[in-house]
Amino acid sequence: MFRIARIAVVAGLVVFAASAAAQSVGSALLTQAIAVTQAAKTDYAFDLQIDSPKMNWRARYTPNASPELRLVAPRREDLDNDQRRAFDRMAEDVDGVSWCASEYMGRVANVRPVREDETTSTYSFQPTRESIRNEQSQRFAEHLRGEVTLLKDTPDITRVRLYAPAAFSPLPLVRVDSINIVITCQAAPNGRRYAAETVSTVRGNAFGQAFDERSVQRTQNLSAP
Repeated sequence: MFRIARIAVVAGLVVFAASAAAQSVGSALLTQAIAVTQAAKTDYAFDLQIDSPKMNWRARYTPNASPELRLVAPRREDLDNDQRRAFDRMAEDVDGVSWCASEYMGRVANVRPVREDETTSTYSFQPTRESIRNEQSQRFAEHLRGEVTLLKDTPDITRVRLYAPAAFSPLPLVRVDSINIVITCQAAPNGRRYAAETVSTVRGNAFGQAFDERSVQRTQNLSAP
């Protein structure tokens, strides 16, 4: 009995040590990707495209312009009041290229290995309030989980996924049944990867009305301003 118990304890320690070591490697790879990206960050102008059931916008971002984010189509005067306010809120949040290995990714917790192949490693993580920029979304952090895929040879992020493993209620009379956000990263002119496409799906019920929405946001045509 003692021998069996000892084997169980040793096995548990081995599993714990392997997990801790893998987490350390994953954190180190992510930390390196973030450090290189932050050092190489460049201000680019770019086109922004958003398609959803409620909006089909084309905009152009130009650093240091006024305004920095300008609606190209439809014309601003053709938007109703709600759409205009929504665009203005978005314009306040956009402050340049969204780098995949951003400083916010350095604030996630519980980085653990999930899978790997010859060129990439994928890790799970727990979003924290500090890792989410949007103030309204920060309160949802505990309900979310994440996965990040990194290149091994030249550490950088190629893909990020955020999702809710279970339904939750962010507000009274509102229930979110599922959230799935997939960010696909591509190389910018400086060689570091940015969020080229973000596909979001949200399903739930608000005030007795079911909703099931999908939106696609694309950033493209990066150029020196």
